[in-house]
Amino acid sequence: MIISIYPNERQLVNAFMEYTFAHQIPLTNGETRKLFIWGNEIWLPDGKSGNRSGILDLIGTDENGEVWLIEAKLCSNPELNENIWREQLDPYRLSLSKRSEDEIVMGARRYLIKANADSVFPPFINDRVEGLYDGFKQWCAHWGFSEEKAKWLYDCTIQNIMKGNVIACVLADILDERVWEKRESTFAHGGFAYIAFQPSEMMVLFDSREPMIKTQDANFSRGTWDELVKKKKEVKPTPDTLELYLSKDVIDTYSRIRDFLLELGWDKSYRSNQKAFIIDLPTKYGADIRIHIGWVDADGSMDIHYRTVHNFGLKFNIDFRHFKRDPTKKELCYRLAKRLAMEARYNGRGTAKVLNQRDLTDDEFEKWDGEMYRMVDKYNRDYIGREEEAKDLEAVFQFLKDIVMKREV
Repeated sequence: MIISIYPNERQLVNAFMEYTFAHQIPLTNGETRKLFIWGNEIWLPDGKSGNRSGILDLIGTDENGEVWLIEAKLCSNPELNENIWREQLDPYRLSLSKRSEDEIVMGARRYLIKANADSVFPPFINDRVEGLYDGFKQWCAHWGFSEEKAKWLYDCTIQNIMKGNVIACVLADILDERVWEKRESTFAHGGFAYIAFQPSEMMVLFDSREPMIKTQDANFSRGTWDELVKKKKEVKPTPDTLELYLSKDVIDTYSRIRDFLLELGWDKSYRSNQKAFIIDLPTKYGADIRIHIGWVDADGSMDIHYRTVHNFGLKFNIDFRHFKRDPTKKELCYRLAKRLAMEARYNGRGTAKVLNQRDLTDDEFEKWDGEMYRMVDKYNRDYIGREEEAKDLEAVFQFLKDIVMKREV
């Protein structure tokens, strides 16, 4: 049995990333490539076979304009086998190809602004980086390339991703020749690579089946993150787009909510409006519970420590409207809403905003639309990354566990 020198895959990823900050990648044909890693841990909702969600470990662009999608596996992981290209990397490139330029750019934000808690970051990217294009400019300056080169690399990157014309790469701590030689893929174009990485040595097997697209006249906006966030109203929240616009302080909260709902049996069906994506889950009481997950503008009245200018907080609202519409469930609806108010510091909108303080009158209950949100006071509502929010979130999770009837998978 081979024992890896890395305690976990995160350590392997970090060690490889740090190498690329200052070194070129040596290919087995004698060529070398400078590689700009600009994305780390990118969630793709349809990023695995069987329509399952997945997380792409790394995405980067080399000096030739070729885009590398990199999935890391230790030798102890049974997923390091010849099927990894077909089962993970092929769905990843297909999922990414559906994204717009704006979504690709926003997907790079979390890593380049240095918000990934366990990651390492390129020392040549400063804290004021304005967007993915600015990141390319700083990388090019680091290696002595021109700004025109940065523009060309950016345009190649966006177009290659949209075409699915990328290098699908496995990063491992060992070279397993059978994994490489027996690899299976559904893509006949693009390229493949296998990086066996150790601190003292590296081997990069490379197979590019056709040239990458290298356009000189692509019509891309090359916008900054601030410019894209101001366009938020043009984008409807979906499970895929929501994370792209959230404040870095609340991204982990959204990840926990998303994973919890999947464990609860959510089949990923939803509908969207301009403020949230909406899902209905069946309960043991014969009525669905509705959940709204979306973004909220950071309120200027918040403590400056928590203010998220040009970024957005998280809405995780629980909606009892299906209960309210059933006359036989009025008492049950009120009892469940009161429980959520008391245990998770949620409150109703409008006339029901005092649910956690006193009983509602019949008139107040009738006027209430059934929706509840985290509301302690006007300065402390929704989710923006405060430590105290974790307790309320767990209370909501427990509430939903108790009432939702889990679907059979």
